[in-house]
Amino acid sequence: MSDTWNEGYFTDVGYTYGYYREINPVFQRYCLLLRGLGGVESANAYHCELGFGQGVSVNIHAAANPGHYVATDFNPAHANHANSLAAGFNSSARLYDDSFEQLLVRQDLPQFDSISLHGIWTWISRDNQKLIVEFTRRHLKPGGVLYISYNCLPGWSPQAPLRQLFTLHDRFAAPASGAVGRVEAALKFSEALLAAQPAYARAVPGLDAKLKTVMGQNRNYVAHEYFNRDWNVMYFTDVVDALAPAKLDYACTAVTQDTVDAINLSAEGQTFLKTIEHPIMREQARDYFVNQQFRKDLYVRGASKLADSEQRERMLNTRFVLTQSADSVPSKVTGAMGEATLQQEIYAPLIEALAAKAYAPKTMRQLAAALPSPSYPILSQAIAILVGLGAVAPCQSEAAEKQVQVRCAALNQHLCQQAHFDKRVEVLASPVTGGGVTVDRFQQLFLNAIRLGRKQPAEWAQYVWQILAEQGQRLLKDGKAMESPEDNLAELTRQAEVFADKGLAVLKALRVA
Repeated sequence: MSDTWNEGYFTDVGYTYGYYREINPVFQRYCLLLRGLGGVESANAYHCELGFGQGVSVNIHAAANPGHYVATDFNPAHANHANSLAAGFNSSARLYDDSFEQLLVRQDLPQFDSISLHGIWTWISRDNQKLIVEFTRRHLKPGGVLYISYNCLPGWSPQAPLRQLFTLHDRFAAPASGAVGRVEAALKFSEALLAAQPAYARAVPGLDAKLKTVMGQNRNYVAHEYFNRDWNVMYFTDVVDALAPAKLDYACTAVTQDTVDAINLSAEGQTFLKTIEHPIMREQARDYFVNQQFRKDLYVRGASKLADSEQRERMLNTRFVLTQSADSVPSKVTGAMGEATLQQEIYAPLIEALAAKAYAPKTMRQLAAALPSPSYPILSQAIAILVGLGAVAPCQSEAAEKQVQVRCAALNQHLCQQAHFDKRVEVLASPVTGGGVTVDRFQQLFLNAIRLGRKQPAEWAQYVWQILAEQGQRLLKDGKAMESPEDNLAELTRQAEVFADKGLAVLKALRVA
């Protein structure tokens, strides 16, 4: 692949088809509210995503949120896929393959309510980072939100040399055949080097385990994460300084569980951090206690601090919804301090209340009324943990939900039709949450069967099996293909029955089914 346009960015293979909820404006507003900061829902908001990859998140959010979207990813293959998704639901989103330099000189861009970039900050040159800052300075409204995520220090310190080994082999060794071959060859080289017991490996215990983790990851992800020419891992304060020319103030992380010190910090750590008055210094010091490796941060151009009473009132009026069946909600949570068991006397009645009335969304005020002796701080913290686990999501207003129902349905139908051919995009748009919900390929095909009038799980399974059989595909069990039609159909029927019993009610509440 020529370097004339890609500026050293790995474009030989496409990025993964992931969905990132942190880019969802509804989720961002909740994260800000949780920290006592104001965010405004607007029916005519303008949002921007920089470096949208395959375009899954930007299309989900353009369908599920009122307002308008502009986004770019300079890989034309990515932009082509993103635009094909947009065409599937007649989206008005403007999705470009502009570089950041090209985007900056455009004269047809609005002022944005939010600008988001996931991960790419690490993978681009310092010059491109400056272009992003200047773009934000010009185009983010006062009160607007910037979401930025990036690899960071000190957590990356031990394994940063691993990345250098990968690129060392990729740059100087005889080239392997194809992009995936290049990745495989570099990984095997690094494995052999560590097996020879260099002094660095002895000085950094567990480095071989980190390499094994990388070797078990999706090769397209590994290529984009480790094989770009530019790879700028930064401290939190370095990013704060870099964003300062755009008049951005650090607001909070987009990780709701960060508000719960008990699962992230020792008693000594909590006590020490309380002695630090400056919020930026305190946040940077906290990264040492949690050994932060990847940050997901929200910045605001002129943050609005709410009074405690207003924050409480807004939170009580916020709706929340379960995103999975009640009996599948995890009973444990993992923080920087390790794994902790959720207190069932708090979480069991809360999950039961969320599941009541066919999983319909409920305000925190309604949940408080349904619980015995509710305490606002405890309830707020419990919901934050459930949101962090992905079991619960904050909802947008009912007015916004109604405004986007038609285009969510159109995008979801398009994605479910695509599921006939592959399982690349296993997420659908919820008008309730303004974001995506995981729905795997077979479940999407079950939804197709329901739309076609099939009533029973056995009929859904037969519908799916007919598609798979025509394509010569088989289900896997214990890593082996199930050969007989009877076995495949039996397994599909089992999955359809589970979907009917547990998954369908949740998707109906999310207005996905």
